[in-house]
Amino acid sequence: MMQILLQIEGSYFDVPGGTRATVTYFLIGIGVLIALVFVGVLVSRRSRPRSAADVQSYNSGVFRRAGKAVGLQPVQVEALENLVRMCKVKQPLLVFTSASLLDDTLKKGLYSIDNAKELSEEERENRKGTLFQVKQIIEGNARKGSILRSTTFLRPGQLLSVTPENGVQFSSKVISNMKDFLTVSAPSQPAGSDTRWMRGTKLSVYFWRDNDAGYSFQSKVLGYDTVKGVSSVLIQHSKTLRREQRRRGRRRELMRPCFYYPIKIVETGQGRKVERKASVEKNMRTLGTVVDLSAGGCAIQALNPFDKGKLTMVEFDIDRKAPIRAFGKVLHVHRQKGRGGVMHIKFTRVTRQYLNRISEFVYDFSRPVTVGQAREQIERALPNRGASSTGTGQSVRRPGTRPPSR
Repeated sequence: MMQILLQIEGSYFDVPGGTRATVTYFLIGIGVLIALVFVGVLVSRRSRPRSAADVQSYNSGVFRRAGKAVGLQPVQVEALENLVRMCKVKQPLLVFTSASLLDDTLKKGLYSIDNAKELSEEERENRKGTLFQVKQIIEGNARKGSILRSTTFLRPGQLLSVTPENGVQFSSKVISNMKDFLTVSAPSQPAGSDTRWMRGTKLSVYFWRDNDAGYSFQSKVLGYDTVKGVSSVLIQHSKTLRREQRRRGRRRELMRPCFYYPIKIVETGQGRKVERKASVEKNMRTLGTVVDLSAGGCAIQALNPFDKGKLTMVEFDIDRKAPIRAFGKVLHVHRQKGRGGVMHIKFTRVTRQYLNRISEFVYDFSRPVTVGQAREQIERALPNRGASSTGTGQSVRRPGTRPPSR
């Protein structure tokens, strides 16, 4: 190519003046062509698929910076990166933005930890705890900035707790969200007639937003109507929502009975040697219901809830295994006339094993049931566990059992 250019350049001075412009344009065209070829080579090199080593080297640095940006500690980033490599995730960075990919990856990690026979029980629980922390931090980072500012964003079906001025609290739900007002279901009296308040009656409204927090706001009655076949109250929108009872982690409904105990602080010694010890008053246990559960706390429905600030120990069951025991503090009590109230408890001390069981339930990371395990569960649930079915519809008695009386 260079020889051709030199030849052309050498003959340039020998041609008549009329043809010099033509040669100049020709040289410019060749220069543009060479530039285009050069740019094409660069683009093809950048778009060429990288080797596995190149991809891994690139992802490792970017992955660690992305993990740090969402709030993960180095040990958590390392655990997640090792898990991504083990699972051969094609797009590793998506675990920070795709909840489904993150859950699928973490589940595989948890199952591999369960199957690692060489690990001690303590090491197994610690590794599982690290993966649950990864899930909590990434999910919590994704929820930042999602605070509800106005009732105009409430969705139909949102459950509400409404208390009219000088009235009794009742449960309701959003029927529709209009531009100028909310329509919520009206309470029904035993006789079937709907409760009617005067227009302008002040209302205190509370609701829990899934995976976020509890909100309360003040409103007032604007009127009544039948919306979607439901007798409804039209209430005023509010742009001043109070956010409360926020939990850092996701919560999940449980609705299982529990026992809760008061904790008494006992002081021993004198002067500077005074020691404070927590004593669980087991003879004063009370029955309640765990309404929902998270890794950071729970809500308990009780006829006699403790006051705010009270220390307590809670015992409850999730999967019909050994009961879980957790210590906590009452942060808030949502009282209900005639029904006690709901205590919102923050856990202050839970063992790693119990905390992992709670997280496994809250995030629904339990191991899938095999066909054989499902069959055993069904057989245990049958009322006549001692009899099995034959092909003729007759029951077969086990050895040593008496025939049924006629």
